[in-house]
Amino acid sequence: MAAPTKAAPATEEHASAQRALWLLIAAIFVVSLDSRVITPLLPAIAEEFDASIGRAGLIVTAYLLPYGLFQLLYGPLADRVGRVRVISIALGAFALGAGLCALAPDLNSLVGLRLVTGVAAAAVFPLTLTYIGDTVAYDRRQEAIGYTIMAASLGQVLSSAIGGFLAAAFSWRVIFAIDGLVALVITIAILRQPLTRVRPAGLSRSAAATYRVVLADRRHILFYILIFVEGAVTLGAFAYFGALLRDRDGFSFTAIGILVAIFGLGSLVFGRIVGRVARKIGERRMIAFGGAGVVVGYGITTLQPAIILFPIAMVLMGSTFMMMHSTLQTRATELAPTARATGISLFAFALFLGSSLGAFLTAQSIDRLGYNETMLALGAATAIFTAIMTVVILRFTEPYIEEVQAC
Repeated sequence: MAAPTKAAPATEEHASAQRALWLLIAAIFVVSLDSRVITPLLPAIAEEFDASIGRAGLIVTAYLLPYGLFQLLYGPLADRVGRVRVISIALGAFALGAGLCALAPDLNSLVGLRLVTGVAAAAVFPLTLTYIGDTVAYDRRQEAIGYTIMAASLGQVLSSAIGGFLAAAFSWRVIFAIDGLVALVITIAILRQPLTRVRPAGLSRSAAATYRVVLADRRHILFYILIFVEGAVTLGAFAYFGALLRDRDGFSFTAIGILVAIFGLGSLVFGRIVGRVARKIGERRMIAFGGAGVVVGYGITTLQPAIILFPIAMVLMGSTFMMMHSTLQTRATELAPTARATGISLFAFALFLGSSLGAFLTAQSIDRLGYNETMLALGAATAIFTAIMTVVILRFTEPYIEEVQAC
């Protein structure tokens, strides 16, 4: 009878960790819902504050800029004081910022509050990945990461529809109030979890020393460079699918919202099986097949009739991008286990930086070459990236995992 008694605390701790993980995934959902909701709200906000779309668009920049930059702060901080502790504080600040956005008296106030919200939101996704790295075995980790991507995809899919409906039926302020309230409820629930009330030992080294630990291995530097490239050839370019449908094909904004949302549905559906597929075919094939699917998807976006073929491209790209990207995220969780949060923050920062550059270069290419030519060029660039990454990933095979876990 003694054995079950001794096992009980471990079982209880595991159950608590699982509950905390689901709450963190819920936090990812609400942050993702908030991050994309500005798109349908922007005209209503500009109208209420009697501002141009360009000036009102500052609320987008005010959110995205700190969201990218503060990745570099949260990693070392979480390695010192604990992942869930930092997330809960940041999510509480996010709840406050979103709630105050609903009460903003003028555009300048709204810009400032969106900046605060972006600073807070930056902690949630990368530190949830870190928590997964801490609590889920490597061979099961991609499945858990798949659920985080599903939550993010669902938030992005619903944000345009929910935001547009609430703005039309009530006011653009309502969605911010809802985001703030839901985030507050999740924050309180996280703080009630037993694991979040225990202060971790943390690391005594400085942030600079922590970054040196992560970057001491040259393989890590190469990995982050390639993640930067991934962001440039995928996420940065995906933002122009709506413009392609509007300018090239003349679709309405409603139709564009539905067609682009299919990308998120592809990610959502594949997220349920990504872990099982990864265990069956291995990381190298996940990257190869995933990248190939994105390449084919880029090609399909250039074909007509768009009303039939574009949804096919979105389903294919949504599912295969999930296939490739979740594999790279899983690998990132094991680059530097002794400074895991910092390693994942560098991953997120490299991806964000690459996405920003990719968005700029894609816009320049569209202006000079046109939409179809740009999509084909992006497909070619993605093919090159995929070929390189399938070779590089061999440097991070099982002996590498055993090596870093032994450190």
